[in-house]
Amino acid sequence: MSASMIEHRGIVQRVDGGKAIVAMETAGCSSCGQGGSCGIGKMASGRPATLLTLPVSADIKAGDTVLIGLPANRLTLSALLGYLFPAFAMIFGAWLGSLNDGSDGATALGAMAGFIGALAIARVAIGMAPSLMPAPQLIPISNQSSPFPKE
Repeated sequence: MSASMIEHRGIVQRVDGGKAIVAMETAGCSSCGQGGSCGIGKMASGRPATLLTLPVSADIKAGDTVLIGLPANRLTLSALLGYLFPAFAMIFGAWLGSLNDGSDGATALGAMAGFIGALAIARVAIGMAPSLMPAPQLIPISNQSSPFPKE
């Protein structure tokens, strides 16, 4: 694993119309160096493999062993945009709502408006700058099918 990429091993199950169905190894997620901070391990929830549909280049075919890589810095940026920004906007909206008349209803309405506004802003920002959304890459390792190695 390189320092700038979060990578998981997988095997291409089939390629169809520019998309590859990849069985991603998740059996070793509990012992991985990323620990509990990786969403793939949480998504796997104890299953031995997870199927992903990803765009594919012409040189990848069924049976190939691949790495599914995400740039770590882009993943961190998208997590900030998706989690922290709405949370801070909700707190800011609640504060603005409480300034209005100090009622609980105004505070709750301000919090909801801040949260929804942050989601709308994040959606527009991703539409204007698609590089904010991390795109997984398929990196070929070998051209032969093999079962997932035990860790």
